[in-house]
Amino acid sequence: MANQKGKPGNTLSHGPPEGQPWFWMTRTMLGAITFRALGISARRILDALLYEHMSNGGAENGNLGGTYEQLELWGVTAADVRKGYAELYATGFVRQTVQGYFAIGGQVQSRYALTWLPTGFGRAAIPPKHEWLDVIGRLQKQGVGNVRAAKQWLRAEVADHGRGKRKVAAQVQVLRPLKREAGGR
Repeated sequence: MANQKGKPGNTLSHGPPEGQPWFWMTRTMLGAITFRALGISARRILDALLYEHMSNGGAENGNLGGTYEQLELWGVTAADVRKGYAELYATGFVRQTVQGYFAIGGQVQSRYALTWLPTGFGRAAIPPKHEWLDVIGRLQKQGVGNVRAAKQWLRAEVADHGRGKRKVAAQVQVLRPLKREAGGR
């Protein structure tokens, strides 16, 4: 509920609900063209990360997980997970802090941070980076000034991340056996 006035000088909501986890987002962020341009999968992933953030008392930003299995419970199909994360990275709302990998004895999950909230806790807390504001600034310089243009920009940014497609960061050179010369073994 927004801060609505009951009687002059009194408000109906004085802060977060008592005994309930919560998070904050600014009006500027919610109104940002990049936020409004996010697709449904990206929004569902963001909801899942926010839910995990609240589940950890707000103390684990930068260590938030969002596996395919977890995201399927939020309505994100396995085919759309990569694209959803790509949209969140491109718009600066989420950053990957740990790249997941398979290792002997199991796997290490990828970890994420919400860029408008501090990472860490207490004295070790690192102030938020607000990377989404940097993206807005770059788009303004490029003349992208409305949601429609932001959606077109975002579509181009994540084109290689669509349903099951992988964006290759570097070319992998495949080694082939040397051809033997005629008559040789």
